[in-house]
Amino acid sequence: MSNKKVTAASLPLGLIYEPQHKELVKQHWNVTFSRQRKMSVLAKRIMARVLDQIRDDDFELRPFYQLRISDVVIEAGVKPETVYKEVEGAILELLAVIWTFKSPDSSEWRARHLLDTSKDETAGYKNGIISIPLNPALSDYFINVAHYTSYQLSHYMRLKSWYSMRFFEILSAFKDTGVWEVTIEEYRTLMDCGPVLDKRQQPKKDKTGKVLMKYPLAKDLVHYTTKEPLEELAESDVAFTMQPVYEAERATRGRPKIVRLRFELNQKQQTKIPTSWLADPITAALIERLRAWKVTDRNIALHAPTLGREGVKKILREWDLKAIHPTDRINSKEKYCNTAISRAAKQLLAEQKAEALQVRKDLQLGLFATAADNS
Repeated sequence: MSNKKVTAASLPLGLIYEPQHKELVKQHWNVTFSRQRKMSVLAKRIMARVLDQIRDDDFELRPFYQLRISDVVIEAGVKPETVYKEVEGAILELLAVIWTFKSPDSSEWRARHLLDTSKDETAGYKNGIISIPLNPALSDYFINVAHYTSYQLSHYMRLKSWYSMRFFEILSAFKDTGVWEVTIEEYRTLMDCGPVLDKRQQPKKDKTGKVLMKYPLAKDLVHYTTKEPLEELAESDVAFTMQPVYEAERATRGRPKIVRLRFELNQKQQTKIPTSWLADPITAALIERLRAWKVTDRNIALHAPTLGREGVKKILREWDLKAIHPTDRINSKEKYCNTAISRAAKQLLAEQKAEALQVRKDLQLGLFATAADNS
């Protein structure tokens, strides 16, 4: 119901700043590998456009993030006459998202809303501009993130299935190994196909007291969650194949049960510079500087995403200093620089993997985060 007492001052502001999209999302490891309740593709797109505005050198969240409605409805299959209703629905979904934190022994449980509704500039839209204020209490999951997965938005923003978006996020974390193997139980959690929950987030039961599950049969679970991703991601850098892993031994008669799923990426890493990188003036300038130092396009494509813009700038500054040093100059740019960028990227990956493993262990021993709404 509309509130007629709402004043103009409490409505979302018009365009306050020009959104600068870096077309790259860094998503906290805990968020990627937590239970996310299924939501509309438009809501996922809005969050992606918020996250890709957060810079590596940001020290705090903006009071709110802004984006143009046109940036999230293109290729989304939204009819022009229903755009605003669809956007309203997507924002309401995000307003309902709650992140819960619970200790393994259940002695402590806390919850926080994803968005901040305490300010005048609350979530909404005005004059074609969406405003999204993230909850500052969750800033550790968005600012200076040490444990993260990253993915380019060029293909992600064209996806039309929530399952495809989840696969894109998760498989992006395994580009280095090319393999993701997961138990059926964990897979259900990641794809929001576990117990059907009521409004209090408690499992629903049938008349016999059995917990109701979404896609209770493993074959149905696999079919309905992978059908769209297999098609939509076929032309992306996370195109994959899937193989079920069956139980080795079975105590009773019958067909072996599927206990794990193994996903293999068709390509581990890209080895060519995407045209989208060259279309971005900042990225294109960095690429040209790397090329001037005789770094091959293959090494740029392989290692630049790992280092990120700031990492590339750092290594270029180091080379520039060496170029003017009287005794520490680089004799062979091609040999030295290709080795150096590869070594720097591998070292960073090793550090991230070690940190990620520690985080996953901590999830079992300490507090852990899950993403869920209160519907």
